[in-house]
Amino acid sequence: MSMRPRLHYLDNLRAFAIILVIVLHAAITYMADPPSWWYVIDPDRSVVFTWLVLALDVPIMQVLFFVAGYFAVRSLQRRGPQGFIREKVVRLAIPWILGVVLLAPLATYMNYVSRGVPTGYLQFWTSDFWGPMFQQSVYWFLGVLFVAFLVLVYAYVLPARAVLQAGQPRVEQPRARLFFWFIVLTAGGSILYSPNLGLDGWRSLSYLFVVQPARIAFYVGYFILGIYAERHGWFTEAGFRPRLAPWGAGCVIAGLVYVAYRMAGPDMSLPSQAVESALFSTFCLTGLIAGVALFRRWIDGAGLAWRTLAANSFGIYYVHPLVLYPLAYVLVGVGIPAVAKLAILVIATLVGSLAVSALVLKRVPGLRRMF
Repeated sequence: MSMRPRLHYLDNLRAFAIILVIVLHAAITYMADPPSWWYVIDPDRSVVFTWLVLALDVPIMQVLFFVAGYFAVRSLQRRGPQGFIREKVVRLAIPWILGVVLLAPLATYMNYVSRGVPTGYLQFWTSDFWGPMFQQSVYWFLGVLFVAFLVLVYAYVLPARAVLQAGQPRVEQPRARLFFWFIVLTAGGSILYSPNLGLDGWRSLSYLFVVQPARIAFYVGYFILGIYAERHGWFTEAGFRPRLAPWGAGCVIAGLVYVAYRMAGPDMSLPSQAVESALFSTFCLTGLIAGVALFRRWIDGAGLAWRTLAANSFGIYYVHPLVLYPLAYVLVGVGIPAVAKLAILVIATLVGSLAVSALVLKRVPGLRRMF
């Protein structure tokens, strides 16, 4: 199997998506109507941050699922099924379990700290966290992605596996109908799976997984789309090379329409949910392809800054809640505008998380194998 040049722009896009995760989680603190369960809620809030949250919340995780799917088959071919599973156990399953058991409770406890609930941490961890306060914080993604990789390995060893085992992808240009049906199927799957729950609702599935049920179709769809894209030579010299102008314009228009619709306060009726899911799906897809086009054109280098961010993106994602939420709590009492608090929160969280990743997770024996 011949080696292909490293697609630095996809690494950089993934790193940028992690940065946007930090911006998203910081902005929720200052949005006009944050979720009642959010870890820290600042009294200085604005509808501007609500717009920001609604826009950022749509494409980020789908980008991460897509990029994971895009690189998955080549890694599986190189390592073989057993080696691939071992690597994912170390890189995903173990950090997932450690995150849920040790770190998610610390992040969730900020809900009590920020509201002055007189409950000690040990009591919280042994009782409330495993009861009404249970969640997996950001670590839910690792569990879902691990299962996606296991399903891929199962598909790889099935008799009808030629498309996955082929060394070189079959280069094809996607037709417009592929994107149309992808939007239809992901939006339709979202509605069918969760007809009585909006796109933002979270559910715990027997403690094992914590997901947004209405978005499962998007998790699955974008992981598969990433595999499909790699197997059909997308982004190679002879393959699909999206142009920034049309996809960027489509992303902006779809994003504005989606945010405007959400801000109008749609109800929970099936027609309203259908429109919301269709707009969400359209914004997701145009945002992903526009992001690929943008980074391919302008941010395709392996300079020190992007190389460092890309190498530490997993570690940054993993530890950022432990930096962001306590700092957001400290900033509650600071008499500066919310936009200044947001900037401080994002920059300090990014720098602090990067430092922990580079100096601890990447160097301590036992941890560096995972990160």
